[in-house]
Amino acid sequence: MGSITRRQFLKMSGAAGLAAAAAGAFGGYRLWEDIGGEPLSLRSPFAEPPDRRWPWSGRPAPILLVANERAIPSTGAYLAEILRAEGLNAFRVASLSALRMEILERFPMVVLSAGPLEAGQGETLRRYVARGGRLIAMRPPPPLADLFGLESTSGQTAEGYIRIRPEHPMGQGFPRETLQFHGVADHYRPAGAEVVAFLAGKTGDLPFPAVTLYPFGEGQAGCWAFDPAWSIALTRQGNPNLAHQERDGLHGLRAHELFDGWIDLDRIGIPQADELMRLLGRMIAGMLLDRLPLPRIWYFPDGAPGILVATGDAHNTPPSAVEEVLRRVEARGGTFSVYYAPQPRNRLQRAWHRLRDWVDQAAAHVVLPDHVWRWRARGHEFGLHPYVEEGLEVGWRRYYEVFTGMGYRPVPPTVRTHRVLWSGWVETARFQAACGIRMNLDFYHVGPMFRKPDGEWVFGYFTGSGLPMRFVDEEGHVLNIYQQLTALVDEQLIGRTWPQAPQFPLPIALEISRSLIRRGAEQGEALALQAHVDPFAIGGEAAETQARWLEGILDEAVGLGVPIWSAQRWLEFVEARDQTELEEVRWDPERRALHLRIRSPVAPARLTLALPLEIPGGRLHEVRIDGSSVPYRERSWKGIPWAWMELRGGTLSLSAFYGPSG
Repeated sequence: MGSITRRQFLKMSGAAGLAAAAAGAFGGYRLWEDIGGEPLSLRSPFAEPPDRRWPWSGRPAPILLVANERAIPSTGAYLAEILRAEGLNAFRVASLSALRMEILERFPMVVLSAGPLEAGQGETLRRYVARGGRLIAMRPPPPLADLFGLESTSGQTAEGYIRIRPEHPMGQGFPRETLQFHGVADHYRPAGAEVVAFLAGKTGDLPFPAVTLYPFGEGQAGCWAFDPAWSIALTRQGNPNLAHQERDGLHGLRAHELFDGWIDLDRIGIPQADELMRLLGRMIAGMLLDRLPLPRIWYFPDGAPGILVATGDAHNTPPSAVEEVLRRVEARGGTFSVYYAPQPRNRLQRAWHRLRDWVDQAAAHVVLPDHVWRWRARGHEFGLHPYVEEGLEVGWRRYYEVFTGMGYRPVPPTVRTHRVLWSGWVETARFQAACGIRMNLDFYHVGPMFRKPDGEWVFGYFTGSGLPMRFVDEEGHVLNIYQQLTALVDEQLIGRTWPQAPQFPLPIALEISRSLIRRGAEQGEALALQAHVDPFAIGGEAAETQARWLEGILDEAVGLGVPIWSAQRWLEFVEARDQTELEEVRWDPERRALHLRIRSPVAPARLTLALPLEIPGGRLHEVRIDGSSVPYRERSWKGIPWAWMELRGGTLSLSAFYGPSG
């Protein structure tokens, strides 16, 4: 018998031969086994408790985080997430019940999460500070006011603003605008305390401090009049009271509707939650500086000023459309995440479509496993884009089975839901974590909520953050899934896919997009992009406009030295950064030498370590890693000079030597 083409084979086989054909192996996969799909299995959605991951006993560390389990909700575990997000990975965690002097005295710095204290616990903290310890307390009980140089008064401020004082050393480099906080702040009057930040209205200060410092005995105590950890969680995740409420007039409940009236649209260009985190980090490092120069791990790979997380949804688009996007990203040295929604076909339909496209791969209109394997081998992510209109779990189970049944397994660890539908306050995040998803991109800038009363459309950080952090639930339990804002969305700029959408000409849409990238690089933020793949399947003007917009964004990132990474690649870096431990941190005052061990789970992790360039009366003059002198570069961040050096993965020993300044 003469040879036949794949097209002829397809015509000859027909439906009658499908089962026999499916029993064989085609293109490197067993067709019939793959089309069955994997059942969705669930697991615990919670992250490992920080006090188990970093026990207070054992290796020395400069910071002890005391988690007050008596608070409702208890925010100690989320406070640990904040320290990791700030790269301050040199801490241990203990519960409030372990608050004893012999433990506290092992640490030069104690950070206390919010919550009530017994009288004896308050006295232990007083003795600790009086003997030279450094303490930062989040909304401490009013009877401890004198420890912080404050006088308790009646009254509180809820859902207000703070203004960080730029003239205070701790406030250097922070925004001059007032910043929102969520929750309740207690009213105090200064009684010797230095005011780092005041409570404020939107435009003017109130006569009450929000953040203070005070020398007490031989030590120093810092106070936050509100709980910054819970404020940051509420800023990032929205108003729990708006869960299950339709707020923006678009059909379906979406994550951004939790922010209706919650985010001041005049402040959306400021990453407000991140600024509060950075102020806390500045206080910790500043209060420790006369004891030791505290190292930190930079937010982004290779010391980059920011990162562009490049993603795009695709709705049963052909492989040729996916290639149109990937080749543009690859031309700029980047990688991309495709969130793909295949048609929810049954098992027989899946087998037929896959066999037909295998036979005629040159004209394939359905993505095949071979396509996915090749894209992943080139560094891209090909992930799930589930429809959940009929219910969160029902939708996930259906699309998980279809996705794996099409041969696209394994399911990658990041996701964006179709139409970014959202359930509850964190119900969707909790369920996705139970499915094994570790990064969510459903917080998505789209819709009429982002138009001010005067008609101006605003862009920026409606969650107050471009940085990834794990979700926290209503009880203070940390979920094992990161929230990553998608701030740069084609639907809001050029897509016109919903009524009353902005009608931006392409040059204006490009300038808005480029401005967001520039600001993100200046502010130290990650910017996640939504560039749909679908226009490249439509072709014509839609494809041309999408291509010009996408290329303009990618070129701006390249010009600023901002890496272009898929969400999966970004997640892997974030997890490696969070899991890197700075341990056995010791300061030798005679030699003015800092010694520490750095343990990273990934090699190479492309991490950057930053060390204070200057200490009181001294300046860094040499860094050694595993005994060999290494180069570092000097760079300021928010007005503070740092020494930056690249780290390889694995375990290494670092010593930093400071000499007299001048």
